[in-house]
Amino acid sequence: MEIVPAKPTDLIEILYLLKVCILDMNKKGLRHWNSAFPGSEKIQEDLDCGSIYLVKDKGVCKGMVTLNKTEPDDYKEVAFPSDTHKPLYLQNMAVHPNWQGQGIAKMMVDFAQKIAKEKGFDSIRLDVFQPSAGARQLYEKQNFKEVASFLSAYQKIPFVCYEKQL
Repeated sequence: MEIVPAKPTDLIEILYLLKVCILDMNKKGLRHWNSAFPGSEKIQEDLDCGSIYLVKDKGVCKGMVTLNKTEPDDYKEVAFPSDTHKPLYLQNMAVHPNWQGQGIAKMMVDFAQKIAKEKGFDSIRLDVFQPSAGARQLYEKQNFKEVASFLSAYQKIPFVCYEKQL
């Protein structure tokens, strides 16, 4: 398995992966992703900026993650306690349901930390839908600290913000 930068020609594959993951999350009662979020326009923008990475195994896309320096709009009201000057934002991490539980998510978090260090970022910030116990556990095992929470405009359940200093 390898993690590679997504190419513009990967758009259909990315949108398919997200659709499958959204259906799987919805079955599990996690309804924070839907047909509007993450939106195809934002995915296209992230793809054009070169901030989407894919986990590929023999040409098969098993997961994706977005890593960028642009602060998400929802974070504008969040008071992160650290004095971080150059955070990397980890967003839209997804693993195809057929390959969940095989360490792919951990592989992407490790990759994000490697990229952040190589590019001079001093922390990684992300958020997790509060009921997503598995995702929260993944980040906590990787020494990310819960630092804040926020309510999204389209959810009544909060998102929990995590940060890891590098």
